[in-house]
Amino acid sequence: MESKYYLAVEINPNNYFPINLKDLSLANYDINYDLESIDNFTVKYSINEIKEAINKANILSVNDTMPLVVIYYEKNVVRKTDVLTKEYIYDMTQFIKTNFNNKDFINKIYNFLNNKLKVEDSNLKKPTDYLEYIKTINNLPYNIKRKLYFYLYGML
Repeated sequence: MESKYYLAVEINPNNYFPINLKDLSLANYDINYDLESIDNFTVKYSINEIKEAINKANILSVNDTMPLVVIYYEKNVVRKTDVLTKEYIYDMTQFIKTNFNNKDFINKIYNFLNNKLKVEDSNLKKPTDYLEYIKTINNLPYNIKRKLYFYLYGML
């Protein structure tokens, strides 16, 4: 069974207040409780725009010290991950294309996927064709592509 994900405000460390996105003025359609749907919603807005919408809806009084996170339940523990917002937008495909001939860059991607996420694919280790490489990455499960997206964002 797939986990449900929730946009939340971290009130204190490990203390989360989940937000029902249907209560926000920004949400003019139903949003599923999967990570991809939440990302598709939040990527259109900045962190401040989302916090303002939470404050306007009188759900919670959010201030700058309270980070937005996405929470989910895994192995009997509430886990969190970053919220994908306007601040994180970049073209991952173009970034990979620009650095495709850099062996260190490709090795970092392979090592990240293999060591951290246990993804083993020979097309990722020694790629010869850029389009095949991107196709292989695009065929990865969404949560793995998302982790790679944030990992590469840190290299910008």
